[in-house]
Amino acid sequence: MDDHLILMDERRIHRSVRRMGHEIIETNKKDTPILLFGIDQSGTAVAELLGNVLDDIWQGVIETVSLPLDEGNTQKTLNSLPSNKTEDMFLIAVDDVIFSGETMFRALTKIGKDLPLTEIHTAVLIDRGHRKFPIRAGFYGMQLPTKLDEHVSVMVDDHTVKEVLLQNR
Repeated sequence: MDDHLILMDERRIHRSVRRMGHEIIETNKKDTPILLFGIDQSGTAVAELLGNVLDDIWQGVIETVSLPLDEGNTQKTLNSLPSNKTEDMFLIAVDDVIFSGETMFRALTKIGKDLPLTEIHTAVLIDRGHRKFPIRAGFYGMQLPTKLDEHVSVMVDDHTVKEVLLQNR
């Protein structure tokens, strides 16, 4: 069995996501509606948590959609959004962990290709560093430079983010 260390428990996750929510509100200077794109399953769980936190601390409109990165489902999600709606929204691509930046790059490419937008932001629960792509997390819960042989797992149970583990491979 792998050695692991609990980086964040549910309480710490909520505290970090709440801080991210306040940072998002401060950055959204025009108080435009917020659209959160949750990338795949774990990113969607983080986006839903972030959406709930924003709903508690801000009176504006918040929408959360799941953005699966397989081609057919991505198109279905993006096609379901009115294109004129997204231009006037504060868009945020949300994932659980950013490491090389490849997943976030793929998500941003798909969103940018299919939706008119003026800007898009990124949010992650854990930023591990080690980028291969020119992507940065605008909002993050924890920055954690890791070794290449370490793995960060965000544990999700029934669409709820439970804990974050650091594991040695």
